[in-house]
Amino acid sequence: MFGAVPYDDPMLRAILAAWILASGAVAAQKVEGVVVNAVTGAGIAGVRVRVFPVDGGPADGRSTGTDAEGHFRIEGLKDGAYRAIYDVSGFKRIPAPGNAPPPFAVVSGGPPVRLEIKMQPLGTISGRVMDGNGRPVPGAAVRLVRGEMVCAVPVCFAPSQVAKTSAHGEYTFKGLEPGAWLVSAVAPATWAPPEARGQERLGWAETFYPGVADPRLEQTVNVQAGAEQWGIDIKLAAAPVHQIRGRVLGPDGAPLAKVTVALRKGFGSVLTQDTKADGSFEFASVMDDEWDLWAFGERSGVKLKGAQTVEIKGRDLENFEVRLNAPFALRGKLIMEVPEGVPAPEAPPIDMLLVSNIPATTGGADATIVRHSDDGSLTARNVYPGTYEVEQISDPPAPYYLDSIRLGDHDALGLVSILSDAEPLTITYKLGGGTVRGTMENCAGPLLLIPVERVLRRRGFWRVTECRENGRFEFAAVRPGEYYAFAIASDDPGSFAAVMKDDRLLGQASKVTVRANESTAVEIRPLPR
Repeated sequence: MFGAVPYDDPMLRAILAAWILASGAVAAQKVEGVVVNAVTGAGIAGVRVRVFPVDGGPADGRSTGTDAEGHFRIEGLKDGAYRAIYDVSGFKRIPAPGNAPPPFAVVSGGPPVRLEIKMQPLGTISGRVMDGNGRPVPGAAVRLVRGEMVCAVPVCFAPSQVAKTSAHGEYTFKGLEPGAWLVSAVAPATWAPPEARGQERLGWAETFYPGVADPRLEQTVNVQAGAEQWGIDIKLAAAPVHQIRGRVLGPDGAPLAKVTVALRKGFGSVLTQDTKADGSFEFASVMDDEWDLWAFGERSGVKLKGAQTVEIKGRDLENFEVRLNAPFALRGKLIMEVPEGVPAPEAPPIDMLLVSNIPATTGGADATIVRHSDDGSLTARNVYPGTYEVEQISDPPAPYYLDSIRLGDHDALGLVSILSDAEPLTITYKLGGGTVRGTMENCAGPLLLIPVERVLRRRGFWRVTECRENGRFEFAAVRPGEYYAFAIASDDPGSFAAVMKDDRLLGQASKVTVRANESTAVEIRPLPR
């Protein structure tokens, strides 16, 4: 009736068979359907629908658009297993379990495959930025930051957007995910400051909705699916300001002219200026707070950088010096520790970064790739003196586990000062890790092992897995030590970020001791938010 499935992959055959049995429908070489608003049920016009083979990608398939009522039709597909994705401005696809579009079968004969897709409408925030006198502020920088982390376990981040106000002080953010958002505004440097209070000079602080300079007092804006929220106005707060005067010096201590100096705090704009002929610079209006100050320039084809933390507290800062440095190459070794008498293997491909506290010219953090050779030697080029974290961005190579990261004779698991190339970087992997096994009923989302020791709560030391058939799970090659074990519900991606920072929540997780070359059973349950 359906014809042969032209695939030799037994898993793919299982997918097709399961779909056919579950749907009870007759598959065909046509796919048609409708895309609707998940809130209103109305069809969505102009949705780009792409149908592509399971073993390929969107570029290998066919696409079409929905009509005014949200209907679409694609014909002439070859027999096989397919997925479909949907894109349109102002809406978001509702993730399926596992976050991958479910597969469906297309086989010769019979009526078309029929799909009904629901998409979540996105929200809008609009408002104005005004100064203390109620005047609209054009050119203000408005920043929008998600109040909760978004996670693709184990990586979490806070989505953000930036906009400039119009000539009338207005701003708009569209296409926002439902949930809590934080809004702040910074006046442009050209905007007239507030009137002084006696001898105290004032300036416009970075101001959080609805009009507070302290971020702990800000209010979140709760975005509803498909809703447009107007009147999210921010009235800029005045705050005392002071001056920072200083000089930029080169590696030899000589003043450097025409190099860029930058100053930033929190989510605020980056203030920049170039040094004068004597290497001097001046920021005239700086709020009381802790600031990042950095400088960068180039001499004889060599890029120079330097950074310091500046604290302004009720006074001007005079004669401040920033010394720029040339980069150096940090070297070291990658050790694959094996039992005595067993030859060490070649170093496997492992991706690691040195993440610096010295921002790049755009204000982001610099990251230097740590490269290694077949003989296990490590090299990180263009490293500047400063504070770093060594970040592993790939999982440890099975069956090894990451045992330690050291700079010279010191642990380098957290923040570490790297001031020169005098101390080598040593990264050690070992065999003989422990195994954690168990069975979880109704297992759906990711399962995690998080080290009890805070400094180890980072990639390379935490472990992530998923349930197999019958709810069985296993963590293999785990570094010996104490761990929290817990599950994350598939519809709750922010839980991972919350739990990582919250010892109270972690205290509700199962606790397990992992021993070298031993297997340990553990009962895992989902954690509450």
